[in-house]
Amino acid sequence: MRLLVHGMQSSGATLFTYFLAQRPGCLALVDILNNYAAPRFESALDAVAKCVVTTAYPIAVHAERFKADRTILLLRDPRDNYFSLQNKNYRNHSGLIDEKFALIDTLFAERSRFDATIHYEDFLDRDPAVLDRIRALGWPVEEAYYDFERTFEGMLALLWQETPQLLQDEFEISFGNCTPDGLLPDRRRKPRDPSIDAKLETLCPNLLAHYRARERSAVHAQV
Repeated sequence: MRLLVHGMQSSGATLFTYFLAQRPGCLALVDILNNYAAPRFESALDAVAKCVVTTAYPIAVHAERFKADRTILLLRDPRDNYFSLQNKNYRNHSGLIDEKFALIDTLFAERSRFDATIHYEDFLDRDPAVLDRIRALGWPVEEAYYDFERTFEGMLALLWQETPQLLQDEFEISFGNCTPDGLLPDRRRKPRDPSIDAKLETLCPNLLAHYRARERSAVHAQV
């Protein structure tokens, strides 16, 4: 089985994919860089990969090249996502930052195209429903994967064994800015900036409304 995760830059999609890649014996491309399409390669092993939202390569291109059996759309609150991405040096690579946020809104509106939609916040909260949703896709996953015992070095060694051509001259392997520290609560919610909210109301109104509705539901649940 091949599982493909699609998400924004600075959305936590790399960390989420690193979590999925804790499955023993699977091939893992936890961070396909924005200037690459997903690679074509042959292997009998199961594989998981993450590709980011860009204007250069649509999800259909990644899915076809990777031969994805299942796809996941990984979402993060666009207010936190924009705040995190706006100062990164790659924010305008393979599409301007505002173009990419407009595109994630389109993907959210068409999320039925994906086999599952996962909220980064639910993943961080260790919501059991997230694991159930992943297992329903046919990808085994365990609570113990949050310990992140499978290392980058181990994943890289298996890639060298199974797909040496990727590492030699066809592809650039990356593990991104991906550490289990991203699971810490203070790494999730960013300061609220009214100017970002105003911008996102134009760029991705559907996704922003969705997250505002989630906030209201969370508040009501606590009352």
